Amino acid sequence: MASIVFGQEKYNGIVVDQFNEALPGIKVQNLISKDLARSSLNGEFVIRAKHGDTIQFTFNQFDTLRVLAGVDIATKGESRLKMCYETQAIGEVIIVKKRMADFNVGFMPPIKGVRLNTGTNSIIELENLSGAKSTGNAREMYAKVPGLNIWENDGAGIQIGIGGRGLSPKRTANFNTRQNGYDISADALGYPESYYTPPIEALKSIEIIRGSAALQFGTQFGGLLNFEVLDPVKHTPFQLTSRNTLGGYGYFSTFNRISGTHNRMFYQAYHQYKKGDGYRENSEFFQHQAFAQFGYYLNENWTVSAEFTHMNYVTKQAGGLTDLGFEEDPKQSIRDRNWFAVDWNLLALKSTYEINQSTTFDIRAFGMISNRRTIGFLGKITQTDLGGNREMIYSDFMNGGVEARFMKKYSWYSEDDKITPKVKGALLVGARVYQGETQTKQGTAADGDDANFMFINPDDVEGSSFIYPSVNQALFAENMFFIGKKWRVNLGVRIENISTSSEGFYKQYVVHPLNFDTLSITRASDSNSISRTVPLFGTGVSYKVGKNSSLYSNLTQNYRAINFTDIRVTNPNVVVDPNIKDEYGFTSELGFRGLLKDVLIYDLSAFYIFYGDKIGLAPKPKTVKKERTNIGDAQNYGIESFAEIDWLKLGEKERNWALKTFVNASYINANYITSKEANYVGNKVEYVSTFMVKSGISSSFKNWTLKVQGSFNSPQFSDASNAVEPTGDAVIGEVPAYMVFDFSGNYKFKKYFQVEFGVNNFTNASYFTRRATGYPGPGILPSDGINGYVTLQFKFAK
Repeated sequence: MASIVFGQEKYNGIVVDQFNEALPGIKVQNLISKDLARSSLNGEFVIRAKHGDTIQFTFNQFDTLRVLAGVDIATKGESRLKMCYETQAIGEVIIVKKRMADFNVGFMPPIKGVRLNTGTNSIIELENLSGAKSTGNAREMYAKVPGLNIWENDGAGIQIGIGGRGLSPKRTANFNTRQNGYDISADALGYPESYYTPPIEALKSIEIIRGSAALQFGTQFGGLLNFEVLDPVKHTPFQLTSRNTLGGYGYFSTFNRISGTHNRMFYQAYHQYKKGDGYRENSEFFQHQAFAQFGYYLNENWTVSAEFTHMNYVTKQAGGLTDLGFEEDPKQSIRDRNWFAVDWNLLALKSTYEINQSTTFDIRAFGMISNRRTIGFLGKITQTDLGGNREMIYSDFMNGGVEARFMKKYSWYSEDDKITPKVKGALLVGARVYQGETQTKQGTAADGDDANFMFINPDDVEGSSFIYPSVNQALFAENMFFIGKKWRVNLGVRIENISTSSEGFYKQYVVHPLNFDTLSITRASDSNSISRTVPLFGTGVSYKVGKNSSLYSNLTQNYRAINFTDIRVTNPNVVVDPNIKDEYGFTSELGFRGLLKDVLIYDLSAFYIFYGDKIGLAPKPKTVKKERTNIGDAQNYGIESFAEIDWLKLGEKERNWALKTFVNASYINANYITSKEANYVGNKVEYVSTFMVKSGISSSFKNWTLKVQGSFNSPQFSDASNAVEPTGDAVIGEVPAYMVFDFSGNYKFKKYFQVEFGVNNFTNASYFTRRATGYPGPGILPSDGINGYVTLQFKFAK
């Protein structure tokens, strides 16, 4: 509301919100004379004006208000105007959201905040997405993103493993993984794997960017994977959301979130607790996740905020199975002393300042202090665990960084036409400074079968002890040209200076071949340091074919530095090539995507990835062990397609229910084109399904939504030798084709309640998606069988 008195050349009053509370710091501007004023702490303002002048009121979280002096506002007495909270829109994102129809997936706008988005990009809107959100079932959450291969050996959603376009899904290491735009992985350079995944129930959307625009985030072949946490609610000072889930195998989860905005301050905090017995024997787990965000509008153009994330969990690991054991009973376990624990802590400070309507400066500082612990018997799955002392690996992760971005939108005018811009554009420049340090110890730990993560000799461990520092400075620039009404061209460059080091020792043991007695122990010191400067370039072109459709093409260079797991982790099943080196390559793509009215959304693309010096696992000649090495150069190429149609909108009659079908299909041919092992040339790259299809049908009627989805993966190999027949330890061998069906639904009733329910893998298919070489195996890691769940949500706003 605004209470205003107009007299002579003074326009004054009080600005309040819909709750009749004063709004300080509101920008008040006379658009005719350009005079400026701001409201005081009690909402009062005074500004010079003449009869008929337009007065504008702006504040970051409110819709802009414009009034006419002496016309819309009486010249005498008190007049009141309503100043409403802004509509929470997504801008140019192509997403259909109309009452009963919601595609839940779309394409990001070319400019969003201080980011440029080109190439293949997807945004998954999670608010109304049907599926097992509590357990974060990746088959359902990422069902409409083409080309993703998913590792499914964690039915509780504790860790996610996805890879795109033939890249390894291992802990999502080939993506630059972020939360709200900042890093969440263990070490972006030395160990880009993520043991932390935010709860789906806390997220607004998931963003995936592949193409030339991905250079602004890093060098990864997979591009960007960004988890966007829900925004604090803006229309009330307090909102409570509580979600409680019961599922099969003793699963229980509770998620509780508070959020609100009051004057200039906004906040939110949530906590999730989940526990369960797991699908297999010896698979119990519990997890806590917590997040807190506090922000403040310094004025209508400047926002600052702080975010803290904590996650910890402990899970018992059932270990791997041989192929025979899997066929007999995939739920069985022959390891009962293996445990895994993670403690993750993230802090981020952010500041965004809109200098003017065309210029924005954003800076964020972030840091992490975390650790992971594994304990158990690491021997081959064909070896019996006879008890006694166990093996433990302990890693501490510490990193921090600052990333700054400057965005400038601009226009060029032709000599003949000074009014209509001939070329519009946006320039993004940025810099990043990052430093990480990982400390890893491997040695003998206590016996027993509990989660006792204690070394027997912490000052002189039996396996190895290393420190891995990493330092990174990067400069990046992206420029997007809007040429005419149809063309869009993007140019990007990134210059990386990377320094990675390792220093420590490891112990070598000579063991008697018959009685396994230790004959000798040798302690070897090892240090290594590599510095390199890597320039990377990318370009993209888009042509608007129709109102909501476009052709696009991209070419981007990629780079992946070796990480410490590539260099030094003692594993009885694997050795590391001492001459292992960085990977490099490029990604190219050509696609066509768009929206046909609000009936059909589609995306069809072809891609080619050159992957130089690809690191992988192969049998080591003349030994029974496997070697982690640069196998050779590989190429990944294929076709990705996605389409979803709302059948009932094909007619002209407006209906209050929807019937939709989606198909997500991909063909990927990934093979080695050169190799130091001649017999590997032409072989398939490991963990690549040639054909992947996800398809589903959903129906919405009034307050009901029901969905059935099927997921198919063709066979894939677990190593570069393309061994079909499994080895005795089950580490190498084919991963057979599989097909899984999921059912989900929800019902909204009353004002505050919602029920979600479903059955995952309702045909109880027996399958697996990976063969592990170490933790949490080694051997086959079975995926979950049939599992039902029900969630009750309660939401209340003051």
